[in-house]
Amino acid sequence: MTRPHEDIQHHTAVDHRPGGPGVQFAKNAWCAIDVVHVKSDRVGAGISAYETLIEEARKSAAKAASAAILRAGDDRGLLALVEVGGHDAFKHLQSAWDNHHILAEHRAVAESSKLALYQVIAVTGDCALDPQSKDAYAVEPFPTAPQQVEKLLAGLPTAPGFRGSVLIGTDDGTKSFAIYRFEHSAQIEGLRPAAQPVHPVKTFA
Repeated sequence: MTRPHEDIQHHTAVDHRPGGPGVQFAKNAWCAIDVVHVKSDRVGAGISAYETLIEEARKSAAKAASAAILRAGDDRGLLALVEVGGHDAFKHLQSAWDNHHILAEHRAVAESSKLALYQVIAVTGDCALDPQSKDAYAVEPFPTAPQQVEKLLAGLPTAPGFRGSVLIGTDDGTKSFAIYRFEHSAQIEGLRPAAQPVHPVKTFA
């Protein structure tokens, strides 16, 4: 059976093995983030498709830099983060990925997908997204402005097992989400029960 990423016209040879260097997004960086819900038996195909899309974006007008693909702990979701130069670069990326989403839905890879532009508001400690790490990662969405969330998470650095966190806000400043990195998943669960376990499976730098 043809895999989705093989149906996309591209010119880059993509290494689909998991891994990559640790990637940390800097404060104020602009990131295109795609939150994808997938069928559990199609998560591997989804990862492959996004690997190809990111490689293409890194050499295109989107001017993508560092990137990472995170896999949900229940295999029902993916989070693709791609550092872009700003609003114009995001528009180029959005146009290219919209074409893919039509194909992805046809191939039943993605049940739903939402691509949006975000900005990194705060980086605390070491929250590098590292596929080789044995640390626990999780993401938590918030329906509020990042400035409010920043106050809410102010005590995290003193928590047992804390390694780092990244706070990211939507372009319009109305919503935000945090990425956490701790030594053990139980430490995240105890502090942030609404957080959803994830782990980096592929990074680009």
